[in-house]
Amino acid sequence: QTPPGTHTLSRGLVQSRAVPRATTKVARRREGGAREGAAGEMKVASVVGLGALGVWGSWFVASVWFPGKYGLDASRVAIKEEFDKYYGTAATWGGTDTAHDSTNNRDAAERYFTLTTDFLEWGWGDAFHMAPVKPGWTFLRSMAFWETVFAGSHLGIKPDMKVADLGMGIGGPARRLSEFTGANIEGVTNCKYQLGRAATITESLPEWHKDRLTYTEGDYNALPASMERGSYDRVYFMESLSHSEDRALPLEQARLLLKPDGLVGAWQWMLTPAFNYSDPSHVELKRGMEYGGGLRNLNKPEERVKEMERAGLEVIESWDMGVEGIKRGHKGWWVPIAEGHDLFTKLRSSHFGRKLTMATVWFLEAVGVAETGTYKTALMMEHCGYSAAVAGQRGIFTPMWIMIARPKPRPDDQARA
Repeated sequence: QTPPGTHTLSRGLVQSRAVPRATTKVARRREGGAREGAAGEMKVASVVGLGALGVWGSWFVASVWFPGKYGLDASRVAIKEEFDKYYGTAATWGGTDTAHDSTNNRDAAERYFTLTTDFLEWGWGDAFHMAPVKPGWTFLRSMAFWETVFAGSHLGIKPDMKVADLGMGIGGPARRLSEFTGANIEGVTNCKYQLGRAATITESLPEWHKDRLTYTEGDYNALPASMERGSYDRVYFMESLSHSEDRALPLEQARLLLKPDGLVGAWQWMLTPAFNYSDPSHVELKRGMEYGGGLRNLNKPEERVKEMERAGLEVIESWDMGVEGIKRGHKGWWVPIAEGHDLFTKLRSSHFGRKLTMATVWFLEAVGVAETGTYKTALMMEHCGYSAAVAGQRGIFTPMWIMIARPKPRPDDQARA
C-alpha cells in the first residue's frame, strides 16, 4: 500500500531505436566526450547533494535542539527496549494485541514520552496533538484556534478559574489557554523530562504567565495530595486519556478534583463508529497507533461514555471536532501528517518530513552526533504516524473526539479522595 502523502508514478513504455555505431574517430571522440561530460555532471550532482545534506545537517545541529540531542535518564536503546516489553508482539506489524497492564499503562507512557518528547516537539511544536487546518493559516495557528474552541466555547474556561490539565505534555496548551482565558492552570505529568522542558520554556515568559501556570509531577491515575479535592472549576485531558488502558481511573480522579458545578473536558483519540473490530486491516492500524503512540485500548465513543459513567460523570456533549472542522471549510486533521499543510509540516510532520527526519537522524547517529537508538525511535513513531494518517483518511479514527461531562455526586467521595 502506498504510504499517505506519496504519489505513485505510472511506468510509461519507452520505445528504443537502434543508433548506428560511430565509425569515425571524430564520432568516437564525441561519444567519449559525452560520456565524460555525463560523468562530470554526475560528480557535480553528487557534490551538490552532499553539500545540501551538509547544510541541512548543520542547520539541524545548530537548532535549539533536535531529536536525540538532549541526554535522558538512561540510554535510548535501554528505554526503547523497556518500552517495547509493554507492547509485546504489538510492536511489530502483524502482531497481536497488548496484554493487560497492572499500572494502567502508567509506566509505559512515562517511558514513551521520555523517549519521544524531543521528536514530538520537533514535529509538532509545543502541543502534541492534531487539528483541522484552515487554508491560508499556518498549522500552529490552526491548532491554537481549535484549542480555544474546545476550552472556551465548550468547556467554558473563564478568567481566574482554577483549572487542571491532566497529561499536560510540555505545557503548550496550558500556556496558550491561560493567556487566552486568564485562568490559573495546573499541568500534571509523570514524565520528568517533560516537566523540565515545560519549566525551561516558561522561564522566558513574562511574570503574568508565570503567576498563572503551575507544573506538577504526578500520576493522573492517583493524583498527588497537593491537588486539593473539590477545588477546581474545570479539568481537561488533551489527547492524554488514551494513554491509559482504563479511562475510568483518571476520569474519576478528575471528578474528585471538581467543584459541584465543575466540568471535565476530554479531547480524545477515538475509533469512529465506522471502525470494524472484525476487519484485520482496521485492527492492524489500531495496533500501529497504539504502539507507535504509546496508547492503549483505543475504543469507540459509546465505550468511552461507559468509562465516563463508571467514573461518576454524566456526558453532556459527545462529538467529533475533526468533522466539525471540515464542515467549516478546514482541511482534515490528517493532512499535516500525510502531504503536509505548510512549510513547517511539509518539512517535519508530513510523510516526506518524517522520512527526512529519519534520514537526518540516521546520518547524525552514524557520525556520532545523535545518540545510538535515535533512529530506531523515529522508526517506532512512524508506526503511529503512518497508521493514524491512513485510518483518518479511511474515516475509522479521529484524534479529536470531544466529550464534556459533569460530576454526579457519590456518597463515598470523601473516602475516595
